[in-house]
Amino acid sequence: MLKYRNTEYYYKEWTTYSGKQAKGYTCNDMELLKHVNVVSFGAQTEQEMHDKIDDYLDNVESHKESQRLHDEGCAAYYASKTRWDNFTGD
Repeated sequence: MLKYRNTEYYYKEWTTYSGKQAKGYTCNDMELLKHVNVVSFGAQTEQEMHDKIDDYLDNVESHKESQRLHDEGCAAYYASKTRWDNFTGD
């Protein structure tokens, strides 16, 4: 386990479905992510992971507003439908 700005993340190595070796960083720190409605996120480099953690920590309200707008858009779309056979965007 690694830590940056009190946020835990992990380095991983794995083999892809095609047999190639891959590596990267994953963050699923619940303390950070509970504020931004994200389950986990990844990065290829440690600097990229630090940048993403910085973004989530420093822009919580912006991420919440984006999620609110997304949710409202989805709600409006589904509210406009009257029958299952009218759904065209799913």
